[in-house]
Amino acid sequence: MKKRVLVILMALIVAACAVLTSCQSAKAPEQVCLGLELKNKTGKVVTEMYIYETGAADKGANIIAAQVALIPDGKWQSGKGGVYLYGFVVRPLAESYELEMVFEDGTNLVVPGMELLKPNSDGFLPNEISIKDAVDPDQAKIEYDDDAEVIGYINAAIEAGVALDQI
Repeated sequence: MKKRVLVILMALIVAACAVLTSCQSAKAPEQVCLGLELKNKTGKVVTEMYIYETGAADKGANIIAAQVALIPDGKWQSGKGGVYLYGFVVRPLAESYELEMVFEDGTNLVVPGMELLKPNSDGFLPNEISIKDAVDPDQAKIEYDDDAEVIGYINAAIEAGVALDQI
């Protein structure tokens, strides 16, 4: 009986070690920090917004819900001179990302294929996402904004360590 218990115990230990070893050898995806300026110029109120790697099942946290200091009612108003969001999100390394906006009227817009890690001809990564139309994702402007004030806001957010979608 004692021998049987020892054999079972050894088998359990070997199985546990195998599971632990396979879990430790499975690497988490590499993460990147995407510094961004976000603009809502759609003419609509945004209640949810997500930035995620193309094809991901998990869209991450709602950026609008996390911005209670700037958007206390959870409704990001549109318009020139409206609130722009400056900061960063941490996402898995990917060739491209998608942005999804959900509007107060229940409609949504997905901007696919944003190559946020592809440098422009001067070697700078895109840091501005300006959504100009609530229907046509091709109207979105994804580019590098070299304005020192914009870069300062993004860098300050990164130094503070609080991501756009962090509640």
